[in-house]
Amino acid sequence: MKTTDTPSSRTARLADWLWAAGQDLRRQSPPPGRDDAAIAAMQARFAQRQATERRMRWRWSLVGPGLCASVLVACVWLVNLAPPDRDGTTLSRGSDFIVLVSADRWAAYEKAGAGTAWLVPTEVPRERLALLGLPYDPATAAEPVHAELLVHASGDVLAMRVMP
Repeated sequence: MKTTDTPSSRTARLADWLWAAGQDLRRQSPPPGRDDAAIAAMQARFAQRQATERRMRWRWSLVGPGLCASVLVACVWLVNLAPPDRDGTTLSRGSDFIVLVSADRWAAYEKAGAGTAWLVPTEVPRERLALLGLPYDPATAAEPVHAELLVHASGDVLAMRVMP
């Protein structure tokens, strides 16, 4: 840079350079058809992306109802299972009886039919409910509870039903 340059001459020279660069850019601009082709390609790509996203949204819209249905089926299946007790006894499905014998013995009784057992009404101390895993109030533990026992012909107590 020369020391004789003044700020006004530098400004004029910069303006000349910028004007020349602008003229050069105008001469190098792409033809008008190229702009239209680029816009058409971008629109086609955008439409393709929108179609892909629409398909993905459709797939995800099925996930919610499918998940709810599978959870509902699992809950119904779990509710229909007979819950095992600590000693392996189960609640008899479809009745209010609490099975007090092993599953093998209960299956043999069901196979033999109802004619081999009797229903005996009785009163049981309320504290026995806790031994069967049923809720009870300790304040009324000494009071009796009305129950029915299913007694096999051999004298074995097979099941018990607590009456209200």
